[in-house]
Amino acid sequence: MSFNTAKKILLILVFLSFLPLSAEKKFKVVIDPGHGGTNTGAISGDISEKELTLALAAKIRAFFRKHPVPGVEILFTRTDDVSMPIKERVEFIEQHQPDLFISLHFNSQKVLTTNRGFEIYYPPDFVSKDSASTALFYDKVNRSFNYGSIFRDLYFKANLHTTWRLPFNMFSQKYNFGLFDDTTVPGLLLEIAYISSPEDRACIENPLFAADVAWFIYDAIIKIAGK
Repeated sequence: MSFNTAKKILLILVFLSFLPLSAEKKFKVVIDPGHGGTNTGAISGDISEKELTLALAAKIRAFFRKHPVPGVEILFTRTDDVSMPIKERVEFIEQHQPDLFISLHFNSQKVLTTNRGFEIYYPPDFVSKDSASTALFYDKVNRSFNYGSIFRDLYFKANLHTTWRLPFNMFSQKYNFGLFDDTTVPGLLLEIAYISSPEDRACIENPLFAADVAWFIYDAIIKIAGK
């Protein structure tokens, strides 16, 4: 390769690097606030999981509207307190084919109130006689794990851990979860905190906590998209 040819290629690469993000394929994320409508999810006193997940999703949406990222597109399975069966959530995700979906939940323990903390789950391994299907699911699980790892690593630098002292409880595969079993794209299930834990509930009842959770998720999505 001549010097002039190499110089031209370098100039082209530099030019391409300055193209606006809007010209690139956007990193699409579906946010799924768990439960809704007649499905309240976990309940503790006057707190219901469906209300917490919807309020958290609204804060995430507000952050993206206030601080838009050209290379990221955010969609929501629900923005109101409506019933939405797993089948409809799966259809929504499959229709939009996001690069990642995030299902928001709050945990509860009926017997023990000592269980607390933030948890991340990703799809389980899948093995099929069909090699193509196995490869597809392996890619989904592998990317889900990688995205979840970014969430996990950022968590220890986030206010949820440094200020609120909310412990990191688990990073694991999740079996028998419809959104994982019936979708073909990477996904994560975030269990924000235990409403049955007095310590976690004290955090949940503080409006600043929800804002910090939303900002953590917003920041993690941006960093994942940047990868």
